[in-house]
Amino acid sequence: MSRPRDFRLNDGTVIDHLPVGTAARALELLGLPREGPITVGINVPSPSVGRKDIVRVEGLFLEKPELDRLALLGQQITVSIVRDGSVSDKTVLDVPERLMGILTCSNPTCITHTEEVDTVFFKQDGFPYRFKCAYCERVTSLDDVQE
Repeated sequence: MSRPRDFRLNDGTVIDHLPVGTAARALELLGLPREGPITVGINVPSPSVGRKDIVRVEGLFLEKPELDRLALLGQQITVSIVRDGSVSDKTVLDVPERLMGILTCSNPTCITHTEEVDTVFFKQDGFPYRFKCAYCERVTSLDDVQE
């Protein structure tokens, strides 16, 4: 009889406390799958949030723009960096006050659609998140903004 495979992460990233139903979107935002194992849990019981999604990726270490994209998926998302089988760093994601080059304005007449400029959005107060375009000042929800 074969021994069960060890699914512990040796070196990589754990994206935890994703809102239920957002794991697939997280994979899409990160351009996954890539080389290496990926473990995805959907609708997993959690004592702190009730139910959650979770993504574990061997060999993946995220940069700030990727973390900012993930933060858009919900509140209380955590990202843990695992090195040599142990968590070396854990961060609770927060949407920055200013997002550059991450979102696309939904206003078809916005200058960002005709000029080569980075998009800039400012986070408005409250959740669900709303964003104000720095150029045309359209305020929009995340559902209306294309990433």
